[in-house]
Amino acid sequence: MRVIIFDWKRTLYDPEGQRLIDGALDVLALALRSNVESVLVGKGGADMYDEVDRLGVRKYFSSVYFQEGTKEETVFKRFIYAANPSNTIFVGDRIRSELRVGNKLDATTIWVKQGKFSNELPENENDEPNYTVKTLRELSDILNELLAD
Repeated sequence: MRVIIFDWKRTLYDPEGQRLIDGALDVLALALRSNVESVLVGKGGADMYDEVDRLGVRKYFSSVYFQEGTKEETVFKRFIYAANPSNTIFVGDRIRSELRVGNKLDATTIWVKQGKFSNELPENENDEPNYTVKTLRELSDILNELLAD
């Protein structure tokens, strides 16, 4: 069993342009074809649920969860594959947010180093992601490898 937890804003979705980031649909389609559980977690409220629907991507996720404020461990913990946490893949653009939590929960972390937070570096070795990619197209290659195991 594999689970992928995707961050929304600036990982898959460009909030300034109100559009999906190039390659997002390809990554989501890959996860769907691979028969993994995909979860979307992000900051926001009803407006972000509306964006997910407007962009037609809800069908790619088994769960969609938005909340205001910081991303706490408890938000993510319920989506972790408990039998083997490393089979949960966290994908995000922020080292000091979702990826820090993913590392703390012993998940496999992938930093999509693009956009606003691309210069945000790990503060310590516990923040280091397992993989770093610069585009969602590169993410597809990593996911293909990880999901083939």
